[in-house]
Amino acid sequence: MPSSTGDGGPLAPVRTRARPARFFATDARRLACTLLLVGALVAFGCGERGEERGDAGAGEQPGYGGTVVVLGPNDLDYANSLVNAEGYTAELLRFALFLPLIRYDAELNFEPYLAEGYELLGDTGVVFRLRQNVYWHDSVKTSAHDVLFTYERAKDPATAFPNADYFAKWGAAEIIDSFTIRFRFEPHADALAGWAFTPIMPRHLLKAFASKDLRNAPFNKNPVGNGPFKFVSYQANDRWVFEANPSFPQELGGRPYLDRLVWRVVPENPAQLTEVLSGNADLMISTRADQVKQHDPAADLRGIIKPSRKYDFIAWNGKRPPFDNPRVRKALTLAIDRKEILDALRGGFGELAAGPIAPFHWAFDASLRPLPYDTAAARAILTELGFRDRNGDGILEDERGKRFVFSITIPAGVDFSRDVAEMVRADLEAVGVRMTTRQLEANTLIGDIFSPERRFDATILRWEADFRIGLYDLFHSAALNDPYQFASYSNPEVDRIIDQAPLISDRERAFPMWKRLQEIMRDEQPWTFMFYLPELYLMRERVRGADMDIRGTFVNVQRWWVQSAQPVTAGGAAD
Repeated sequence: MPSSTGDGGPLAPVRTRARPARFFATDARRLACTLLLVGALVAFGCGERGEERGDAGAGEQPGYGGTVVVLGPNDLDYANSLVNAEGYTAELLRFALFLPLIRYDAELNFEPYLAEGYELLGDTGVVFRLRQNVYWHDSVKTSAHDVLFTYERAKDPATAFPNADYFAKWGAAEIIDSFTIRFRFEPHADALAGWAFTPIMPRHLLKAFASKDLRNAPFNKNPVGNGPFKFVSYQANDRWVFEANPSFPQELGGRPYLDRLVWRVVPENPAQLTEVLSGNADLMISTRADQVKQHDPAADLRGIIKPSRKYDFIAWNGKRPPFDNPRVRKALTLAIDRKEILDALRGGFGELAAGPIAPFHWAFDASLRPLPYDTAAARAILTELGFRDRNGDGILEDERGKRFVFSITIPAGVDFSRDVAEMVRADLEAVGVRMTTRQLEANTLIGDIFSPERRFDATILRWEADFRIGLYDLFHSAALNDPYQFASYSNPEVDRIIDQAPLISDRERAFPMWKRLQEIMRDEQPWTFMFYLPELYLMRERVRGADMDIRGTFVNVQRWWVQSAQPVTAGGAAD
């Protein structure tokens, strides 16, 4: 079914090109933005699988007041949607500090937010009508001039807007009055999606900066928003403090329950766990699963299993034989026991992946099963392709006598990547394929993978799927020389689907095309799709209302509240 978009017509939130990466805090946080280096495991719950999947304390009466302290391994990025490219910062911008024109509801349909309504002009335009009671935190009213300013700067290449592709097909913009703006765009199914991810910025505070200078604006560390929380203070590499906006419109939920929300930077996982266990913090964004399992069962904590858009994969370099052969890639996938890896390294949390379209998406083909673990089938394929152990050393050789030996590239110092690589190595060794591990510093690794020369055999990475389907940069033949097409994959039928399907807003018409693409990907394995991973958090019991979902960790932060009898202690932020 097409999704409903406010009071306009139906529009399916599908995407054409993958946006520049949105990544979540790792050691490589200034690298590609949706591409994540595998290894930043987040904490999961304290009981058996599935015990805690959201908030505790249903039926309790929410109250106003208190502070919640969130621990992250890194500082937040720019508090400016035009230049920010870090995931948790982006969430706080659109859920706490600023307002986008529209947002996704729980069913992933669009609903008005800063806009009180909008009207689609067929498939070539839209008129947004803004709410007239939303103010910047310096008491200036938010208007259509702010929307136009944000749009024009996003379209300006000098800004280097991380989500520029969202508006690639958008054209003329016209202010009708102070609270109404009209846009024109070329027909495409994903037309409005960019406005759900682009909080509006204040023109009166940023217009003095040229687009190329926005990245250096003092505003980025001293922002003035218009959302449910207001900026209070920032200490570099230590903390950001936000407080409730008492004037936030009632029709948008009104004042948040919390008095304050604090993001504290605690880089080391053991120190994070100590802070949470001692009561100095409330929510742990990043920790190891074994640390959570070993904590005192009597501790005042609960685990949260949040659906995620992230999945792990092995990319095979299609420029290098034998990985240019889809049957070889399929054999390698069949030889890897992905469920055993998931069970051993993530406690079974997650699900095996069949392809690049995530399970939450309407285009996901639930009937398509992931390739099984089948060493006999893997050996049979390799034998058919002429691979034999010709000298009895246990390693296969091709018909020219070249041994099947390759290296897999992973980020140095990341335990999870190392452990996955070791289990993959053992599985492949069992079918006669010798794999070695090459560990590189993160920037060097990304440079090797993104370079036109593709200086790698295979690599283990993590991707965050968008709400739109973004496969052009990843798998289209026209993108073979672009950074994200590191698999060097080419299939004319896949190209046609990627070109045509995103232009179809009728989901019933588009689904068979996306289904066919998933079937091809499963059979040809440009990537070995490993598993989809939930976010696994540790939270103090005193925090209530924290209903997280696929939209983000902070999607409902306006409704978080604390039990006043359990204040944050002196090590955190004072109530």
